[in-house]
Amino acid sequence: MSNKQKALTAVTIAMAAALGIVVNASAATKKKLSYEQAWAHCKALLDQERQPGDMSSGHHRYFRGTACMHKYGYRI
Repeated sequence: MSNKQKALTAVTIAMAAALGIVVNASAATKKKLSYEQAWAHCKALLDQERQPGDMSSGHHRYFRGTACMHKYGYRI
């Protein structure tokens, strides 16, 4: 590996690390949704995904809803 490639790799890694720090900082400043807001959002997402005549049973919807609520920091 040449010196140019090493330098480019180091700069790329440094930029990626800086971007990761900025993304984490901005995510920490976001306001957490209330339980009711998260529930309404997840329910709306599940309702949008449902197709007419969808024969999937209720447990699939329950698991997907639980995963969505977990994403917002709540347990069902």
